[in-house]
Amino acid sequence: MRLVLLGLPGAGKGTQAKRIAEKYHLTAISTGEMLREAAKEKDTFGLRVQEYMNKGELVPDEWINSLVKSRLQEKDVENGFVLDGYPRTLQQAKVLEAYLQSQNQNLDAVFFLDVSQDTLRHRLAQRGNLRSKEKQGNSQIEAKREKIRLDDKPEVIENRLHINKELMESLIHFYKEQNLLYVINGEGDFDNVFDNINESLLSVNK
Repeated sequence: MRLVLLGLPGAGKGTQAKRIAEKYHLTAISTGEMLREAAKEKDTFGLRVQEYMNKGELVPDEWINSLVKSRLQEKDVENGFVLDGYPRTLQQAKVLEAYLQSQNQNLDAVFFLDVSQDTLRHRLAQRGNLRSKEKQGNSQIEAKREKIRLDDKPEVIENRLHINKELMESLIHFYKEQNLLYVINGEGDFDNVFDNINESLLSVNK
């Protein structure tokens, strides 16, 4: 299967992607993790990526398209994948579609985790607090080395939500027209959300 998980920051895409991948023997691909790893390299590309992330802005389409297409060519993706955090723009969705068609492939389903803005803000704030406590428990050397992610700051959270909300509407329309979209209530606990995704996957696999 080839799946996409859509949702605003804090919707729980990463958690669900990993659980889906484990149950269905797919490869979970998180563009957020890929970008954070790139930023750690501290080379020219990594520093530029970090600048965008610190402001809560999206990395340019051509950069992320290139990273994803390269990742999809790796051997562990042959049995299928679940994309977390990509596509985030309509242009990215069209690039993904064109790439898969060039490989005689297509998406099987796109899940949109529908979560209210208030819940998203609460989750992102909690995530930032959790990272802060974890880093306080590190050694002084590690604490200096690992600064708290700037994209967990309140003003950056608001910017991320605003940018992604506008773009998400276009993606929802795009995949709805292709009869690929499944809207999942993401407000409940993660187990319930996972159960709802599984129910939808039963119809995908028929």
